[in-house]
Amino acid sequence: MKFLTLLAVFSLCVISVPHAFAQTGSSFQVHSMVSDGKKSKEVKSKLAFDSESFALNSNKAGVLSKSFNYADITAADYSHSKKPLLSTGGAVAMAILTGLIVLPFLFMKKKSHWLSVRTDDDYVVMKLDGDNYRQILAEFEVKNVNVTTVEEEEKKKGK
Repeated sequence: MKFLTLLAVFSLCVISVPHAFAQTGSSFQVHSMVSDGKKSKEVKSKLAFDSESFALNSNKAGVLSKSFNYADITAADYSHSKKPLLSTGGAVAMAILTGLIVLPFLFMKKKSHWLSVRTDDDYVVMKLDGDNYRQILAEFEVKNVNVTTVEEEEKKKGK
């Protein structure tokens, strides 16, 4: 009986361990910038990494679907921007309606993370979430895509 139990456990391990350590492609939720006439709009998309390429598929059917081979990428630029959490008008309206002191909110800033990827004949601009942008940048670095960080002009002049 012990032999059969050991054989069953060993067989289960032999079958399940390769599946547990198998490399599967990873995917992340991002916002893609899509042209809409003269303006651009954000569209929720899924960024999926594979061994040779990555794909960007919109959650809406037929809006955006692009695929890029890592070998074809000519440039990948990462940047971030800061904007106030509340506008001055929004802070005044909030103070009047709620009676709250909103002065601290005027000095708080919200960061947006951006990644643009270009090939010779196509490009994509993505707005990354604050909680996954480091993972996405690391995925590109692991795939041997050099991601250049673009700094603000004021910081460049100060250095």
